[in-house]
Amino acid sequence: MTAAKRPIISRSETLIVLGLAVVVMALTTLPYLWALQMANPGDYFAGFIWGVDDGNVYLSWIRQAAEGQWLLANQYTIAPQDPHFFNIFLLLLGKICALTGLAPVVVFHLARLLGGIFLLYAFFLLVAEVTASWRIRLASVAIAALSSGLGWIVYLQARASGLPLGVWSDRGPMDVAFGWQVQPEAVTALALLLNPLFVTAMGLLCLVFRHGLRAARPESGLRDAVICGALLLILGNIHSYDVFIAYSVLFVWFMIAAAKGRLQWSWAVARYAVIALLGAAAPLWAYYASHADPAYLVKVQTPTYSPAPIHYVVGYGLVLLAAIGGVVWVIRGMRTSASDRGESLSAEWLFPVVWVVLGSGLLYLPVSFQRKLIEGLHLPLCLLAAAGLVRVHEWVGRRVSFALLLVVFVLLTVPSNIVFVADSLEHVAVNNVDMLRYLMPPVYLTAAEKTGLTWLATNAPPDAVVLASSLIGNHIPAHTSCRVVAGHWAETLNLGEMLEQLGYFYWPGLDPAAREQILRNTGTDFVFYGPLEKLVQQGMARSGRFDPEAAWDPTLGLPDLKLVFVGGDVRIYQVRK
Repeated sequence: MTAAKRPIISRSETLIVLGLAVVVMALTTLPYLWALQMANPGDYFAGFIWGVDDGNVYLSWIRQAAEGQWLLANQYTIAPQDPHFFNIFLLLLGKICALTGLAPVVVFHLARLLGGIFLLYAFFLLVAEVTASWRIRLASVAIAALSSGLGWIVYLQARASGLPLGVWSDRGPMDVAFGWQVQPEAVTALALLLNPLFVTAMGLLCLVFRHGLRAARPESGLRDAVICGALLLILGNIHSYDVFIAYSVLFVWFMIAAAKGRLQWSWAVARYAVIALLGAAAPLWAYYASHADPAYLVKVQTPTYSPAPIHYVVGYGLVLLAAIGGVVWVIRGMRTSASDRGESLSAEWLFPVVWVVLGSGLLYLPVSFQRKLIEGLHLPLCLLAAAGLVRVHEWVGRRVSFALLLVVFVLLTVPSNIVFVADSLEHVAVNNVDMLRYLMPPVYLTAAEKTGLTWLATNAPPDAVVLASSLIGNHIPAHTSCRVVAGHWAETLNLGEMLEQLGYFYWPGLDPAAREQILRNTGTDFVFYGPLEKLVQQGMARSGRFDPEAAWDPTLGLPDLKLVFVGGDVRIYQVRK
């Protein structure tokens, strides 16, 4: 194997890749436009077709940054905290909001669209470091942008069974949603559809690896090592989980370069040290921030474990199968000097193999956040899958054009993405009512609810505690500086206890003295009572555990509550202290 030369990227290649990226990101806007036009007159679309709960957390951070905060707080808990969360990406989005006057949700999606184009082009640049084959370069980007796995087959089987999808959740691959469960960072197309932080981080990871590859070449100086380290610093700040794969892959790669004699051991150690030291401040700050703020540490330790390996195998499906073919080709090439259309197989072809092997192993590290370490793993699989397709094309000869082979492969790997979007829009159509068992917040707020949030944003003091159902509680921090008793599965500390407090407070017929005690226990400043709180009460009524004639208004008999806002069926009360 030979070392790859500095890549030559033609103008036409660049235009094709950027054009593909623009088209793909334009397609990702269609589900949001559909959801927007589906809103009832006067309703407010929160801006998310999936993961409303997580989306509002991002909006709360962006809003805080727009209001001038540098260390971002967790507004979803009443637990004591000492905020040390510093994220330059969220701060940048917040500053854009402040300068332009755009709403956080608008900036969120603008960042998603631009971040998606950045990711696909950065991946293309990384692939160009590995191969000079234009077919592999363009196929890699196309597969990454559009492909998914075989989860759609399991999903359709689950739907055909007539059982609730929740029953199948332990058998659900990560590329489709069984209820609320899916891993958008595991599949590039889902990340492009849903999350600007994920796509930006994955794009940075590609650039880190691009300059890491360059820094490991004998003709390279320290310049690429410095650039790699600086990018790693930024990456570690905006998405700390990615430093695990970045540090481990780069370490192994520099050791391989030295072991194979491509780089002197002293240079390999020195260049890796430059990268590691330049990037070290981000993980060190993350460690300090988590221990300086006990509330933040508890949140970080929320279990997000990896499912069984079969879930990942099915979730990557045909892409994984084709990638295995690519790995076989790379291994044979190392032994036999295989070529790609006359191009000597470069040593860099081993890099995506190292990435896949180490990335797969990280998924089962003994840490609480295993599942989050999958981000970016889809990318080297797509590169190897593209190589596998080229081998298949050479095997079948000229009977089938490579373009047709690629189109067929993409069409066979895209159904899970279509199923995901269709499933998401089914939930959107009923405003997530069918997701209440997962406490998923609504996609749309009524005009009265939105007006109530605007009143809180204008009149409630910073850090005021609002007692509301977790459904509206998830939306409150996205629009106001208030904290909520409960509103998110991970951000709300002691979630079970907080939900129990809320349940008792809204329990029809509860002794007012018990409600007063809950207000004191939670330090509540405002009580929110609207359609979602009544929906929770209706759920309690169906349990048949209390007198249906009991008064439902939880504010009755509480003289310390002062009505401060009335709008439609929404009322907000202030607690006199």
